[in-house]
Amino acid sequence: MKDFRPCLKGLWSLLVPVLPQVLGSAFLFCLQVACGLVFVWYSKRVVDIATGALDLSLRTNIIILILIMLAQVILIVASRRVEGYITVKAKLDIRSRAFDKALKSEWKGRDKYHSADVVNRLEEDIRVVSEFLCVTFPSCLVTLVQLIAACVMLFSFSSSLALILIWIMPVAVISSRLYFRKMRSLSTELRGLDGQIQGHIQEHLQGRVLVKSLSAEQLVEDKLDALQGEELTKTSRRLNYSVLSRFFMQAGFSAGYLTAFIWGVLGLQSGAVSYGLMVAFLQLVGQVQRPVASFSSYVPAFIRALSSEERLLDIEEMLDDKSGEPVVLDGLLSLSIKDLTFSYDGQRDIFQHFSCEFAAGELSAVCGPTGRGKSTLANLILGLLRPQEGSILLSNGSQSVEVGPNTRANIMYVPQGNTLFSGTVRENLLLARPGASEQELSEVLHTAAADFIFDLPLGLDTPCSEIGRGLSEGQSQRISIARALLKEGGILILDEATSALDPATELTVLERLQDRYYGKKTIICITHRLAVSDAADRVINL
Repeated sequence: MKDFRPCLKGLWSLLVPVLPQVLGSAFLFCLQVACGLVFVWYSKRVVDIATGALDLSLRTNIIILILIMLAQVILIVASRRVEGYITVKAKLDIRSRAFDKALKSEWKGRDKYHSADVVNRLEEDIRVVSEFLCVTFPSCLVTLVQLIAACVMLFSFSSSLALILIWIMPVAVISSRLYFRKMRSLSTELRGLDGQIQGHIQEHLQGRVLVKSLSAEQLVEDKLDALQGEELTKTSRRLNYSVLSRFFMQAGFSAGYLTAFIWGVLGLQSGAVSYGLMVAFLQLVGQVQRPVASFSSYVPAFIRALSSEERLLDIEEMLDDKSGEPVVLDGLLSLSIKDLTFSYDGQRDIFQHFSCEFAAGELSAVCGPTGRGKSTLANLILGLLRPQEGSILLSNGSQSVEVGPNTRANIMYVPQGNTLFSGTVRENLLLARPGASEQELSEVLHTAAADFIFDLPLGLDTPCSEIGRGLSEGQSQRISIARALLKEGGILILDEATSALDPATELTVLERLQDRYYGKKTIICITHRLAVSDAADRVINL
């Protein structure tokens, strides 16, 4: 659990951009409070006029009372409208910044957080924080104004009876302090559990075919039950702290209201209090107690916001990829790897003083058993990973640059597996080049032997389900190749890009790639397939 100050500072930094709108919303609510207090005053006048204590026009004062109530209704509607808009706007802005940070953060080969947990932070935690900043915080300001105004009016009616506040305020403050730290700890743990549960559900729904094939449905369900059981236990503990605090709070409120009521009844009996004053006083007691009750509810809201901000700070603290301005080299490109040493987290070296050359315009095959670092080599060339020692140089003959995030623009890349996103085939392709023409799309699909797209009823507008479902593995792989070919770059890396293709289709893809790019681009094929290594100019064994 992070210290209190960084989380509070983080909340403040998120509040500053929306502070003018939040204060505007608070002002509308303050006008609503003012109308409420004026309504109390005129309620007293109407009752006193009706009972003969005041000699004024009852009709006029009733009309004023109705107009005040109408103004309250209008202000309630307007303030809720403003509050709802700024809350959604703040949530979208915070989410955009956090998503941008997560997307551009440095990748070290292993993600620190499960993708579902990150999504949970971008959805639920941002919702909690934005609602606190745009709803709870201005409500707290308004409640404070309401409490002060109601107390002033209450003291003007009876300073002695107004001291019942002494019964209420200490209970609110003490109870909130008693369980603040424990509630924050439990809230942080519960937010973490939410992420674990979401990750468990997401992963196993995506892989439900595998779960069925393993007959592991019951094991998966049992793990979910265990996680939810832990969540229920911690939620119950948090509720116990909250219930105890609310018990003492409500006991104080009931005692205060009962005291005010008995005082009013005795005053009526002795003639010291008018009916109008009693009605006004009981309303004011409610207007004092409601703010105090609200403050008690703001404490857990503040705790939840701190817990959520703590989780958002984890994303904010991710290291940037530091890509900087792209460095794009013209002409044929070559790659030179010299004395490369790399390991994940300082453990077993994947590469130790490794050197090799990828000549410009040639087709090279990188082969080797599983676990020897073939895909790691691709990630190093892409600048996704950084070697501990050695260098990777990209050159066009006249200019050489060290490979890093800013040289990624020179590389066309097809990763392993099914890498299509939800959306249409067209949308997946245009990720590589948003402005690509229909002819360019047709050309790359033909090169990747993905002409089958044009035989489908919807053609390029054929939808792809999550992770490319709805298409076969081989079809998805060919669309992924076509997408990579749309991207500008002098180097094409194919990481097991034909592994799901039958031999005939694989041969067609290789022939078309060579016809179109041989001597024009440097092609690196990471493969186990003999057809690929046989077609290569050179084979690099790891």
